[in-house]
Amino acid sequence: MKMLLVSTVSAFFRQRAGTFLVLLGVLFGFLSANEHHAFAAFFLTGSYGMIALFAIWLVYTFLCAQFLINTWRLPEYTFIFHARTWSSFTRTRRFAVMALGFLQPILYYGIYLLMISIQDKLLTRLWPVIPFYIVLVMLLTAIAEWRIRNPVLYVPVKTKSIINWPFRRPVSWLFWSMEWLVRERGITLLVGKLGAMLVAAGTMLYYSTGEYDIRMPAVGMSLAYLLNLGLSYELYQWEGEVWLWGRSLPVPARVRWGRAVVAHIILILPETLVVLRSGALGFAEVVQLFVLGITILIVSHLYYYKRSGLPENAMHVLLFGFIGLTLLILYKIPILLIASFGILFSMYVFPKWCKI
Repeated sequence: MKMLLVSTVSAFFRQRAGTFLVLLGVLFGFLSANEHHAFAAFFLTGSYGMIALFAIWLVYTFLCAQFLINTWRLPEYTFIFHARTWSSFTRTRRFAVMALGFLQPILYYGIYLLMISIQDKLLTRLWPVIPFYIVLVMLLTAIAEWRIRNPVLYVPVKTKSIINWPFRRPVSWLFWSMEWLVRERGITLLVGKLGAMLVAAGTMLYYSTGEYDIRMPAVGMSLAYLLNLGLSYELYQWEGEVWLWGRSLPVPARVRWGRAVVAHIILILPETLVVLRSGALGFAEVVQLFVLGITILIVSHLYYYKRSGLPENAMHVLLFGFIGLTLLILYKIPILLIASFGILFSMYVFPKWCKI
């Protein structure tokens, strides 16, 4: 079972991490809560709402099926055909679990529809979703069974690309780092950004329910930015274990520090855009939160250098650091003052903690 999930489902989400990131940006960056609710209400109450929902889900299922068919005929996936030695019941059960793994985004949206139907008292209109799930799972299970029974093994030859980019890959540490993060750590990237964007959206939703000053979103967004620590650690792993020759280059410490800052600026842009899109805060306040987020991540990132990349040694320090930061914010210490001190501190300790 683990073999199926890791080799097929995880590979699917990893290879399509960029696509899912774009979808997350569209869903959380451009659509407000009212627009999400309007779509859900259409699916539940519209004359063709459920038909449209099933059509969208069916297209996504076909994309999953195409990936499964094309992937399982590659030479490196010959081991997958040992599944024919399983009994029919065991194979069907495991393929169904694998299908549920492919359909995770659909399952999550079904939970959202359930919440909306309870809120709007439309539970009686939700029942077609269950047959939809069953049909889609059976479809993917049948396709997996067909591929196992009809193997087509071949050695891929060089193919012509449909789209030829008119430019060469840039010679840039930043580009290589982000490219590696998307290609090799796609699932971590998706989970990290999804969690941070959800916390950012929840913070803004709660902020709009009452009269609060900037301290409330500052604490909430500090937590959202801290959820990027896993991605920050992956960047440390990239520099310390993958791009080893980069440390031997004659690059000044201030340039290396600047690279780390720019990389983390890119990491926290999505949740910052969620805050800006909500309209609950002014541009100047969003800038303050953004600078605070950069400070939090760059100081935390530098601590990985001090502890040689052992996150278990850093977690308790980061936890107490978050508590201390929360207390500073609650005691009305200006956010820009906190951020400025953190930036200056990171510039001071970077040459000492980052040993080349």
